Amino acid sequence: MELRHLRYFVTVAEDLSFRRAAERLHLSHPTLTKQIGDLENELGLKLFNRNPRRVELTEVGRGFLVDARRTLVSAQQAVAHAHEVATGERGRLSIGSISSTTHAFLNDALDRFRELFPLVEVTVLHMDNRAQIEALLNGSITLGLGYLVNLDERSREQLATKLLLRCAYCLVYPKHRWSAKRGSPQLSDFRDDNFLSFLPDVGGDYESVIRTVCRQEGGFEPKFLSVGNNFESLVSMATAGRGVFLANKISVGYRKSPINFHVLNEAKSRFELYVIQKKDSEPPATVNNFVRILFEVVRPLANTAGEALDR
Repeated sequence: MELRHLRYFVTVAEDLSFRRAAERLHLSHPTLTKQIGDLENELGLKLFNRNPRRVELTEVGRGFLVDARRTLVSAQQAVAHAHEVATGERGRLSIGSISSTTHAFLNDALDRFRELFPLVEVTVLHMDNRAQIEALLNGSITLGLGYLVNLDERSREQLATKLLLRCAYCLVYPKHRWSAKRGSPQLSDFRDDNFLSFLPDVGGDYESVIRTVCRQEGGFEPKFLSVGNNFESLVSMATAGRGVFLANKISVGYRKSPINFHVLNEAKSRFELYVIQKKDSEPPATVNNFVRILFEVVRPLANTAGEALDR
């Protein structure tokens, strides 16, 4: 039994006429009669009482009509849902995010996405860069917002990346550590300071990134002090005089509470944030739709001084 058999049966049941039903279905009268006969034979049930003058449903036919209509409606809904998934109007989207870096724009992007695609189920998981890569490769998330550090060749081959933004690094330090009268500090001026870092279980590749920046820009090996489990705790520790904290401009510039920091504009090193996803022959439409909105939100971003972010 196929869906067309149900559609033929329902049409005949509604018209109680094989001739009129055949016209609606654009079939010949004999073809429709044969199809209904095949359906009755397959079921082993008589659905219609018919004679040259009239056609009527049997009691079995009346009961079958209820479920046949329900099945056809379900099939139509399934087709509609499939089209919605294909266009990204329905589905799931799981995003991995480094919260300290994305807090300036991610919520705005999610709000816009929700307005345009209310039927998509969105999940946001805050995880470090290394966890994002693992989750993308095993399918736990469909999109990552992170950076490309210590990424092995095998992972690179399986992942597609696109640069979302590029910005300078900032040095966060206590007020007493550097006087404005001394001019703008250089990264090398802090070679003897403790560089505050995340605790091992949440730090991911952060220390590797900072070590590279310090080597390239200051010519020294930073001395790390792991004291915080999130961005805010490190900022607080730096303010309290425990050491200095190297962060990116997008993380520092959008904080509501004031902190003492210097943007390393003169440095060649730049922080780069990427949209990362697993390579597929055809990425889900939900991902493509969100990435488009994400770039629209990030594009006009400016820092607290009104200077456009580097790209």
